[in-house]
Amino acid sequence: MDTITGIAFALLGAVFLGTFALPLKYLQKHAWENTWGAFFLFAMLVVPVGFAMLVVKDLWVGFADVPWSVILGVMGLSFLWGCGFCCWGYGLSLLGLSIGYSLTMGTMALVGSIVPFFLGSAEMATTVPGMVVIGGILICILGVAINGIAGTKREKSQAAAKAKAGEAKKNVLFGVFICVLAGVLSSGLNIAFHIGNNVGNIAKISEEQFKNPAWLAGLSTWTLVFIGGGISSVGYSAFLLTKNKSWGVFASKGASKLLFLAFLMAAGHFACIFFYGIGGLKLGKLGTSVGFAIFQSGALLLGNALGIFTGEWKGANTKSKAWLGAGLAVLILGIVIVSVGNAITP
Repeated sequence: MDTITGIAFALLGAVFLGTFALPLKYLQKHAWENTWGAFFLFAMLVVPVGFAMLVVKDLWVGFADVPWSVILGVMGLSFLWGCGFCCWGYGLSLLGLSIGYSLTMGTMALVGSIVPFFLGSAEMATTVPGMVVIGGILICILGVAINGIAGTKREKSQAAAKAKAGEAKKNVLFGVFICVLAGVLSSGLNIAFHIGNNVGNIAKISEEQFKNPAWLAGLSTWTLVFIGGGISSVGYSAFLLTKNKSWGVFASKGASKLLFLAFLMAAGHFACIFFYGIGGLKLGKLGTSVGFAIFQSGALLLGNALGIFTGEWKGANTKSKAWLGAGLAVLILGIVIVSVGNAITP
């Protein structure tokens, strides 16, 4: 039953992960640092840390029993996540939701699922459940690769109808590099969460010593993760705002709409992380591997569906759409297999 509940929460988190960036469609006229700077401030610090301070008893006191090496390790890895998030924000502006989600979420799924597996459960790699889980993760990655092929074929078919096809291709290639780099760096999110909970026992300390319920105790770990991510992402945005002298946008006409939509994005982003954390807890020992693969793949499925709905595939040829359908089918198969692997794990 915990497996089913864990999968349900991971998929619920995926729904928010796949939809939180939708307000970007209405913020295209603003500079990158204004849109993403406002989002990072809300998403990394105001919403998650503020919420944790309201609901978690003795939030800051609990860190006194955590080794400094763990705290610095968690924040260092999440600092890389913040760097990856900045790259992803830029990559989305180049590639759009469909390809941007495919490349970044796929790379995150591979690195962010495999590394925690071998950090905490390497002995299971030769067992049947372990091999099923690893196989399912690799199938998810295959689905991501097929989605990437579909995206490149879509771009070629759409670029053929444009006057500046060569320029479009250059932007796509650079965008692909940025999104893959974003995925590698952003995998620090899940690795930091794994180390904080399984090495530093941060959530366990919060639950046992300060009597926080398990589903809230995990916010103690996420608080450190978000602070680390906020240092890099908010810091970089502030640098660009200063360099480009674009702070004044926040006092201009339309700033209230910008801040409101950025806050909506931040709330959706926090919801996706929060529900994934509960799902990972429910899924047990392999939660940060199985849950993360389901979380990322589910978001990718939804992200591609939204890309179709918002017109990103308009004008694409039949061949590219067939590749997309195949990629989504493989992703679903991968989710089923990793779920089975977790269910048969002792």
